[in-house]
Amino acid sequence: MTEFAVAFLRWLLIFTSSAIVASITSRKNPKKAVYTMQLTMLFLSLAVIELTGSPKRFGFAPDFRYIIPASILGFGTSLTLNLIEGNLSTPGFLPERTIPRLLLLLLLAPLSEETLNRALVEGYLLGYGHLWSAILFSTLLFALPHWMAFETTEKKAFAVSGALTIGLSAGYFFALGGIIPAFLLHSSANLAGLPFQKLVKGP
Repeated sequence: MTEFAVAFLRWLLIFTSSAIVASITSRKNPKKAVYTMQLTMLFLSLAVIELTGSPKRFGFAPDFRYIIPASILGFGTSLTLNLIEGNLSTPGFLPERTIPRLLLLLLLAPLSEETLNRALVEGYLLGYGHLWSAILFSTLLFALPHWMAFETTEKKAFAVSGALTIGLSAGYFFALGGIIPAFLLHSSANLAGLPFQKLVKGP
């Protein structure tokens, strides 16, 4: 069980540090905080991965076998969840302009969150022979911040249930093929959710 404690402490350190950096550097423009946090999270995760083992051990070996099923599953699952809920409001921290929002939701957030939760946490635990417990543990950590994105208990519960569903799927594909299918599943899930958000026109 020591490895789970180590994985959690690494996750907590990176997540907390990223939140602090975002808070300090984005005081004048809160809308930039989400970019700062995601970028900090990505770079810190990559630094820890590089310092504690080869990137290949943490799922960064190129593997393209599962990209199509992962993308289809991510898109279909998210579309179904959004159709069921339908009126989930857009979190206030997202950029208002369309292009920055697309870059955040389709590229930066999936890359940083999968690097932290899947590569750093799940990849580390997979190295100790854990499978489903590693997938579940990384999924719970992935879902935890989604609880803070919405105000009402109903919205929080739906956001977390969606994160758990997507997280389990991404975790499974990470165990099969590494970071690439996990990233594409996450990005496809976010893509499916875009029509349910109020995108503001403009560059």
